[in-house]
Amino acid sequence: MSLDQLTNIIARGSECKAFYGGHNWPSDEAWRKFNDTLQGALLKPAPLASVCYGDTEYGNASGSKCKSLSASWSSSLERAGDPIEVNSLLFEGLTCIPPISLHTKGCRQGGYPRYVVKVTGDSQVQTAINFARQNNVRVVIKNTGHDFSGKSLGASALSIWTHHLKDITYVPNYATDGYSGPAFNVGAGVQAKEIYKAAFDQGMMVVGGICDSVGLYGGYSQGGGHSMLSSIRGMGADQILSIQLVTANGNLVTASATENTDLFWAIRGGGGSTYGVVTSMVVKAFPDIGAAVGTFEWSVKGNNISEDTFWKGVSSYFSYFKNFTDEGTAAQWFIYPKGDLASITKPDGQPRFQLFPFFAPGKTIAQTESLTASWLTEMTTLGINITTNWAYFDSYYNAYYSVFSSSAFGHMPYTIAYGSRLVPQENFDKSAKLNATVAAYRAMSEAGHMFNGYQYSPTLKAGAPVGPDGNAIHPAWRNALSHTIAFVQWPDNATIKQQKQIRSDFAIYGMKPLRDVTSGAGSYMNEADRLEPDFQQSFYGDNYARLLQIKQKYDPEDVFWAATAVGSEGWAVESIDGLPTENGPLCRVTN
Repeated sequence: MSLDQLTNIIARGSECKAFYGGHNWPSDEAWRKFNDTLQGALLKPAPLASVCYGDTEYGNASGSKCKSLSASWSSSLERAGDPIEVNSLLFEGLTCIPPISLHTKGCRQGGYPRYVVKVTGDSQVQTAINFARQNNVRVVIKNTGHDFSGKSLGASALSIWTHHLKDITYVPNYATDGYSGPAFNVGAGVQAKEIYKAAFDQGMMVVGGICDSVGLYGGYSQGGGHSMLSSIRGMGADQILSIQLVTANGNLVTASATENTDLFWAIRGGGGSTYGVVTSMVVKAFPDIGAAVGTFEWSVKGNNISEDTFWKGVSSYFSYFKNFTDEGTAAQWFIYPKGDLASITKPDGQPRFQLFPFFAPGKTIAQTESLTASWLTEMTTLGINITTNWAYFDSYYNAYYSVFSSSAFGHMPYTIAYGSRLVPQENFDKSAKLNATVAAYRAMSEAGHMFNGYQYSPTLKAGAPVGPDGNAIHPAWRNALSHTIAFVQWPDNATIKQQKQIRSDFAIYGMKPLRDVTSGAGSYMNEADRLEPDFQQSFYGDNYARLLQIKQKYDPEDVFWAATAVGSEGWAVESIDGLPTENGPLCRVTN
């Protein structure tokens, strides 16, 4: 940070959170005493790639460690278990990455938190929040760092790292208002792979995402949480039966259907890093079931078809969404555009559709073949012959690991941004609305955008029981048959000015075709564009006003802040490079 920028922060006083190097930053002695109170749980981590650079404040350069790190840099596994690293490095500011791309700039702390509390118990969270509030230090919360917008980043922040809260207890007969049945009491740091295995060992299954390194009980479930089980069991937030958390005043409280019911409503779908630090939850569990799993693919080149026929095939698949989801199935699908979006995939230069996987929980291969027969016949009539590859697994656990693994998910490339949209059921009915929807996808694809979409139906019925007051999940989810992510890419050597323009244009104009054809439907906050216009409506819908009241009730001083979170419009990160990153001080917005 330049001297002028630091001087400006100092002049603004309490309008900005304390910033490292400023007069209101806690002294070294204050941090030492804080660490003593925490019994040594305070960390001051260096960015992973600091081992690649000699002239830094860290003094830990190592050629061999740098070589090893560079070789594994694309994996998300090491980041998930690191105190400060995240998957969406773009939002850190790219201030410390290995010397393997044009983005190498040496190494400095940038948008990484300055200090981290390695939490192993509730009292440490209370101590951390009280210290931060009393010293006007910014707080961020990290579980595994998978959030698309980098919510666990923050320059000069104190990070509360919940990753080591790993307790898992199976409760065969859990009873609460509106629910009676099996459940798990889980620490906030439990990852999907850990609870999936624990559930499997009990002959059970739980709702979770497709990346098994994600911590399910942080931002995943608090922001909604979609799953291959969503058509039969609802969203991640629908699974929550009780929550233990520390609020902004340092109090440890329980939120449930009978205690702190407003918090219980808000945290289940109203976003993470907002109302408090969750330390544990009780979540539903279900008897394990088998599943049939399949993959499909077609392309202009591979099937020797025209582009018009390719898109007729897409329309045909879309028109069967309701049929498929009514039977409890889910799917992940991709549309690859013309050209070469090489940092994500390497297509053949022509449009390509990949369905990976088609997931049919509770169904045999024969039942799934029967379900998809009419669609495949329709595709054949179009001249698109698809080879089906089905397999059956006798448990959800084995079915899941037949197609998904931790190693399949790396960090988001530095030259990629993304937006998303929830697409309602009406868009997939065989009608003019379907034609307009496919036309929107085609227009965006021909503009060079890749899609990563999902087919499922996370209705209130699927998620039941949710409770008499429901929860804070965006209402558009309950009528959606797809959540679609679109990607935009810029050249590796693009200037900051060019990046700003590309990202702004994509948010406003690039996503417009899909936004126009799904008016009022919204976007999934956990996998969305940080620059999404009118994020309050897009991410929260009609729940926003109520969520804001709850935020102001429990956190009137804005101890917790994250980009696009409820109440975030009152503050902004003044990033050093002017890009939408965490690489700068957090200050109040003034008119």
